Amino acid sequence: MDFTSRIGAFWRKLAPNQRILFGTIGAGFVLLVGLLLNWAAQPEYAVLFANLEPTDGSSILDRLRTEKVPYQVRDGGRTIMVPQSQVYETRLSLAGQGLPGSGTGYELLDTNKLGWTDFVQKLQYRRALEGEIARTIQTLEEVGNARVHLVMPEPSLFVSEEKPTTASVVLRLKPGARLAPTQVRGIVHLVSSAVEGLQPENVTLLDVMGNLLSQPRQDPLIGATSDQIALVRGLEEQLTGKVQTLLETVLGPGKSVVRIAAEMNFEKKESTVEQYDADNPVIRSEEKTNQSAPDGSKTESATTNYEISRKTERISSPTGVVKRLTASVFVDGTYKDAGKGQREYVPRTADEIKKYENIIRTAIGFDGTRGDLLTVENVAFDTSVMDRERKEMEKSERLQLFMQLGGKLGSLVLVLALLLFLVRMVRRAPGAEPSSRSVDITLGGGPNAQLPAAAGEPTEYQLISEKLQALAKENPEDLSRLLRVWLRESM
Repeated sequence: MDFTSRIGAFWRKLAPNQRILFGTIGAGFVLLVGLLLNWAAQPEYAVLFANLEPTDGSSILDRLRTEKVPYQVRDGGRTIMVPQSQVYETRLSLAGQGLPGSGTGYELLDTNKLGWTDFVQKLQYRRALEGEIARTIQTLEEVGNARVHLVMPEPSLFVSEEKPTTASVVLRLKPGARLAPTQVRGIVHLVSSAVEGLQPENVTLLDVMGNLLSQPRQDPLIGATSDQIALVRGLEEQLTGKVQTLLETVLGPGKSVVRIAAEMNFEKKESTVEQYDADNPVIRSEEKTNQSAPDGSKTESATTNYEISRKTERISSPTGVVKRLTASVFVDGTYKDAGKGQREYVPRTADEIKKYENIIRTAIGFDGTRGDLLTVENVAFDTSVMDRERKEMEKSERLQLFMQLGGKLGSLVLVLALLLFLVRMVRRAPGAEPSSRSVDITLGGGPNAQLPAAAGEPTEYQLISEKLQALAKENPEDLSRLLRVWLRESM
């Protein structure tokens, strides 16, 4: 018998309810396979452009519809996605057509429209310059979008009445991105260098949250003071991080607190030192004279001029010299289990504190001659908040673990219940059902003894009841065995 015939024979043996069940399961399986095949046939989409302006997005969608490229729009129209296999080809094609950002750069000047006035030409040039600067700024990795506004006053005949050129730049940074101070200064310098007559102090840089990123123009002395404060803070942070790292390596995270204050000398001194050495004079000039007398004698004289030796030194003292360091360090003790979920604090020994002091002195370059101070104190840290957070985190992790295990066990129970149900339905195949004309009862008289039943007569149940009662009185074990057989058949 071939496979098809077996399937047909199996189907004919099934009861109506079993046919409905197997038909439903088969239809569901076919539907699931169809959905999976349809899902697998769908192309995987990737981002074509993100953070688009509405005008650019509209132009890009029109071009995609013209070229019949499937697309998806996300993030309220700011992100456009196309099939991953067509991303680069479509991006290059749109770039060749000036998208995105079409009409905001020097392409505005590609076609000179007849009838443009001098004012319109200047306006278009300014728009083109703003667009090109914005595009250049957007090439930075941290910048998602940029808008540039230039104010370029007309030149005046009088120098005193001329107004400076100014620029305003608004940046939309990418999620999680931040601009370093050096990057901010670089953008300001870029904008000022791209526009004729624009000074860096006349460039205002903002983000979309309204935060001022560029530094306003300030007095040179104030600027020098801010630089000095930044230098002091940098030194303090460097020394603090160095000591904190050493202590955390020895004690563990959260076991120490370090604060270091630095005093620096920014005075600029120049001195000139002249030294004279009178003991070692230097011959400046020497003159010798020879004279002859009439009697034939000769007279020789010499005149020597001496100069006291002099040495001149010009000394310039460096700025930013460390004048004094002050360090304060708190060290936590140890804890031991006191039972019932409590911990007992154990302070550090004097030898341990001495070791920590030596480590810190070496790390910061401690110099007692210049008045450096170091204080190391052993105190008990308040960890109540951390303990409470740790307990809540452990409780949440346990709850999440129980939920995961419960979900897996529930799925397993559901699958087992479904399999058990299917097994019971298969075991109840047609032909296994008891005949309505007779009832088989295994009695003590033999394994194949039968209790006849009258067809259609109500006395059938009375006979069964009487037979069961008699069996219970004569041989209860046979009755219990009979009940177990019935229970197995009902399963």
